[in-house]
Amino acid sequence: MAPRTEEQFEEIRNIKVNLIVKTAMELFAINGYDSTSISNIASAAGISKGLMYNYFSSKDELLKKVMLSGMENFMLFLEVKDVDSIKKEEIVAFIDGNFNLLQENTEYYKLYFSLAFQPKVFALLSTEFMVIFEQLIEKLVLYYTQKGADKPYAKARLLLATFDGIGIHYLSDIEYFPLDDVRKLTIEML
Repeated sequence: MAPRTEEQFEEIRNIKVNLIVKTAMELFAINGYDSTSISNIASAAGISKGLMYNYFSSKDELLKKVMLSGMENFMLFLEVKDVDSIKKEEIVAFIDGNFNLLQENTEYYKLYFSLAFQPKVFALLSTEFMVIFEQLIEKLVLYYTQKGADKPYAKARLLLATFDGIGIHYLSDIEYFPLDDVRKLTIEML
């Protein structure tokens, strides 16, 4: 049997990292961050604790990866081709994409809302979150400014606060929450 190539090792690494992140996200969401140990994650993922430490130096580093990967997914939908002329369709695509993401990744968002405002977790993630958050705010403020809106910064923050509120309410009542109607009303806010 021929030795593995660098690409094969990288593929194996990516598979293991994704498995660990997915398992950690599920356990953090179910049991809470403080109550979930590296041993719990390794066991649930079917790998050794030692192998866990080959990929993540600590539970804090793993939490960062879990939370930031979700935030990066959130940002994927805000594709602005020209910052000097942000189109409403680009913001609508961002809204639609994130409504779909909320429905497809309920476990991540349960984790996000349960952890994001815990002081210990917020302190751990605040620098990375602020970089992503500032990029998002900047684009939304530009959009509202170009549109000639009154108080563009406040409108951008309102839109993001609306996302948070929708997420919390949807996750607490998935069966009955009128997500499609709320999506349409959110777009009308633009």
